[in-house]
Amino acid sequence: MATLRKKLSAPDRQPVDGAAAGDNLTARVTEQIRRGIADAHFELGQALSESTLAAQLGVSRTPVREALTTLQRQGLIVIRPQSGSFVFMPTEEDVAELCEFRRLLEVAAIRLAHARRREETLAQLQEAVQTMQQAHAAGDQVAYAQADAAFHEAAVRNSANGYLIGSYKLVSGRVGALRTHNLISSLAVRRRSNAAHRAIVLAFAKGQLATVEQIIDEHVSQMLVGFRASRRGDV
Repeated sequence: MATLRKKLSAPDRQPVDGAAAGDNLTARVTEQIRRGIADAHFELGQALSESTLAAQLGVSRTPVREALTTLQRQGLIVIRPQSGSFVFMPTEEDVAELCEFRRLLEVAAIRLAHARRREETLAQLQEAVQTMQQAHAAGDQVAYAQADAAFHEAAVRNSANGYLIGSYKLVSGRVGALRTHNLISSLAVRRRSNAAHRAIVLAFAKGQLATVEQIIDEHVSQMLVGFRASRRGDV
């Protein structure tokens, strides 16, 4: 089993008393495991041991168990009675439907972001692209994936539409995990991704929203292409 990149800080590993402290600890453990899935420290479909996670994070099994239940509701963990807990493993149909949802949502979001917060959105997109390019040059695929996520989150967040933002949050964990696994598994995927993000920024800056939509549509569709390639081992 892969280990988590960051463990809880020392104070969080101390025994805690009270509901508030317990809730806070569970929230931290949930975020650590969620981050481990999103950053591909765990493989898709990998079995997760409560005792091993508890030892890695320096906590008891109770917050780990509660965290896994929370992540199950977020679609990141599958809990099978008598079998254990597993990182989600989507089918190709699942990924195809997720791509359809993303295309609809992100196209609407970036149009609203351009109309309502153009300058803020552009600055954040440019910053994310710069970070992606630095990570790509350094060969840091996880940092690249995190910057990639920040790019798309900026567009959605700046739509200033609470329903769009809430809807994106429902799938952002699964999208992030799939994105990272695809980017790590294939240099070609990273190169296409880099080019697509630069093109989106350029078209957005010029107000060419039809071009932005087309690029987003093609770019999001590549998630399914990358997933199929990684499943075949064709990297």
